[in-house]
Amino acid sequence: MNAPTAVTRSQTADAVTVILFGAAALVVTAISTVLRILGTFRDQGIAWSIPIDEQPIDATVDSGAASVEGIAQEAMVFAAGVDPVSTAAIIGSLALWALAPLIVIVCVMVVAWNLLRGRFFVRGNARAFDAIGWTLVLAPVLIVLLENVGLNGVTAAMGLETEGPVHPIEFWSIVPLFATGVAVGLIAAAFRQGIRLQRENAVLEHDTRGLV
Repeated sequence: MNAPTAVTRSQTADAVTVILFGAAALVVTAISTVLRILGTFRDQGIAWSIPIDEQPIDATVDSGAASVEGIAQEAMVFAAGVDPVSTAAIIGSLALWALAPLIVIVCVMVVAWNLLRGRFFVRGNARAFDAIGWTLVLAPVLIVLLENVGLNGVTAAMGLETEGPVHPIEFWSIVPLFATGVAVGLIAAAFRQGIRLQRENAVLEHDTRGLV
């Protein structure tokens, strides 16, 4: 019922390109994850950016090659003795920063591989789009929540007033990802409908041949 269809050279080239770029993206994601972990857990403590009162600053860029003036709204601090719950939340946020793109990349590569084999409307592709959609919807929300817990732990360890629950305005930055995840979910639903129609057409064709 799900017999492979002919794949054109252009489709083959596109699928191979996606797979190669996906492999490269996996390497970049792994490297960036290691750098993020090393940049967060340092000898001085957990490095975290906290909001500060706006104030003018003079700073250098390009290893002192030039100087700039501006307004600082955040500062990176080093906090020692962060409580275990907040530390776990920070680790969880770092894990999601790595896991979410890995899921999306691998799923895209699965779709490209199926296309390369001439298998488009198959359950594997529908599941891949489901995974992409749910990842884009849930991961950003969880990251915001975990990072807020981490921020509260860092500020508490430094003897500062904690921020409290995450403010709803902070979720506005993830609205585009949320909308993209919903759109991908609709694509998954369309794929399932395509699979159903393909199966029905195959059954109808089989019955028609039997009658002939």
